[in-house]
Amino acid sequence: MDTSAQDRDLDRKLGRMPFVRDSRDVMMAKYVDSHRILDSAAIPGALSWEAWPGPNGRLPARDTDALGNNIAGNCVLVGPGHMVRMVGALTGRSFNVTADTAIAEYTALTGYNPATGEDDNGATIRTMLKRWKSVGLYGTKIKAFARVNPNNIDEVIAASWLGCGLIGGFELPISAQGQMDAKGRQLWSVPSGGFPPAKGPGTWGGHCIWVHTASPKLFGGNSWGEPTFWDFPWQQECCPELWVGILEEWALRNGRCPNGFAYQDLLADVLARSA
Repeated sequence: MDTSAQDRDLDRKLGRMPFVRDSRDVMMAKYVDSHRILDSAAIPGALSWEAWPGPNGRLPARDTDALGNNIAGNCVLVGPGHMVRMVGALTGRSFNVTADTAIAEYTALTGYNPATGEDDNGATIRTMLKRWKSVGLYGTKIKAFARVNPNNIDEVIAASWLGCGLIGGFELPISAQGQMDAKGRQLWSVPSGGFPPAKGPGTWGGHCIWVHTASPKLFGGNSWGEPTFWDFPWQQECCPELWVGILEEWALRNGRCPNGFAYQDLLADVLARSA
């Protein structure tokens, strides 16, 4: 790895605390027949929200803002920030997602002190999701969230289609530092022969990414404001948690989401049955 790549990695903060399994988690698989959805051709085999046109018929502008994750370990709040920006682009809404608001949300969640840098200890994704549902983030709220099986490609694609991408928790290996493709994008894969000693999953640290691309061969997300991709074998080794959250603001005025998902109809049916 060249010196410039090493220097750049110094400006990439992490901050996701370890994932702990909880039997009370709502599991995505219980609510979605992914095979039926995929077979209906409602979801493309390679789903990328960055390639989905907005209300004006144009692709959303590239989101290159690190949202403060080059200063603090606020990645667990940055992942949702990138997702909210995309929801805004695809629904024609404007949300206040900046480095300052991402740091402020991190402070509110964890007690981080932006003036001194103290208490920069990261956060768990589950804690963030609970706050997103109860209090809200960036002027949005999620109605519900569920854990997705990272090893089930069909489930991952279906969940990403439902919720405008996923919030992923990763145990980054040091071997990922400096891994690039021919276009200079981060492209993470398991090294030939496996992870070297002391360079495997978790040796770099815990990280949170908004996952905007899902396909049988390649996954992608926005990390530190940079296009970041990885293959399925790497995900199997380094991704212990994926979550889908359904935002109230994901629905358009006609009650459907930009992808046609009848979101408001689903909520109405659920309420009617519970009445």
